[in-house]
Order: sequence, then structure tokens, then C-alpha cells
Amino acid sequence: MVVPPYCRSRQGRLFRVLRSSELVRPDRIRFALRAQPIGADAADAGLERSREVDASFVRDKIAHGQAIPTPEVTFEELWQQLREDLDAHYGS
Repeated sequence: MVVPPYCRSRQGRLFRVLRSSELVRPDRIRFALRAQPIGADAADAGLERSREVDASFVRDKIAHGQAIPTPEVTFEELWQQLREDLDAHYGS
């Protein structure tokens, strides 16, 4: 699955999907996915789903030859959650 650049709610409202990742503390990375409404209501900030990852935990897994989720997999999981939130919040 690929995170799309745009999506629609069940009621047809259009959203731009924005991805970001940033170092938030010395050893924490924050991945965020935001659905920002396009058009009508400028006061609506949209919805966001995010996840913080402990970089030292990832380094330990790499050092021990264990599989780690890629950033793309993390964004895909966030997309599934965000899609459910959009349907719940804007679907009725």
C-alpha cells in the first residue's frame, strides 16, 4: 500500500495528506501523517496521526540482525489509522 497525496472522506470532502518525520529529542523520531482539508472551512485543522520511535531501540535491533519497520511501513500503518479516523470524524 502507498500513502496517497490526496484522499476523500465518505461524504466527499477532499484532503491533502502530508507526511513528516523529525528528530524530536536526542533519541526519538516522530513520524506524522496529517489530513488537511482543502477548500471550504479554513478553521478546520484536519486530523493527524503520529508515532514516536526510540532510535536506540532501532539501533539495537539492527546490531542484533533483527528486522525493523521501514519509515514507509510506519507511514502505511499511520495511513490505515488516519483513514479510520477520517471516516469516523467526517463520514456522517
